[in-house]
Amino acid sequence: MILSVWFRKVAVGVMIFGVVVGAFVYFLNEREDERSLSRIQLSELEFENVTLTPGYSRYKLSGRIKNNSPEFSVKRVDLLVTVQDCTDEPDAEEPDVRECVTIGESYEEVDLDIPPGQARDFEKSLYFRGGSLKLLGEVEWNYTVSQIRGE
Repeated sequence: MILSVWFRKVAVGVMIFGVVVGAFVYFLNEREDERSLSRIQLSELEFENVTLTPGYSRYKLSGRIKNNSPEFSVKRVDLLVTVQDCTDEPDAEEPDVRECVTIGESYEEVDLDIPPGQARDFEKSLYFRGGSLKLLGEVEWNYTVSQIRGE
């Protein structure tokens, strides 16, 4: 069969067809992935009671996320959690401005299924590189949302 010209033509045709179908499926998945990132805006989410508490060898990030989107469900929220060590006292004239140094960052993916108009609690264990955080002053932390996936 391998020596047959007809067999080689059919085999090459099947391989080309497979590559074309594979490329088409890949393209569709990429487009769907891009669309999932633009379905829900940050302004449509409410974060409630988000806390960062220290544990034995880790930190625990927990809270509640409410989806105010009228149409789409939240599937995943990507967060960047930053921990800072602040060694000076807040300035009386500018209490929001302090001398702080970042001592830990963690990029976290919170997988959820939050239908429109509903809320879900979440809890995530965080590990910061370099072991446990050693503070010289007072800890301050914050989080920023980097991506929201909707369906």
